[in-house]
Amino acid sequence: MTSQLLTLYVLFWPLVASLVLFTICLNVYKDTQQAKKNGEELI
Repeated sequence: MTSQLLTLYVLFWPLVASLVLFTICLNVYKDTQQAKKNGEELI
């Protein structure tokens, strides 16, 4: 039972980190597109 929980723990955190990274990248992309549309700079 312990090894199963450890395996789930090891596999769970990379998934969470990947989802967070994907969300950040997606929102940066959306902000970039909106800035181009409005003729503004991103920074």
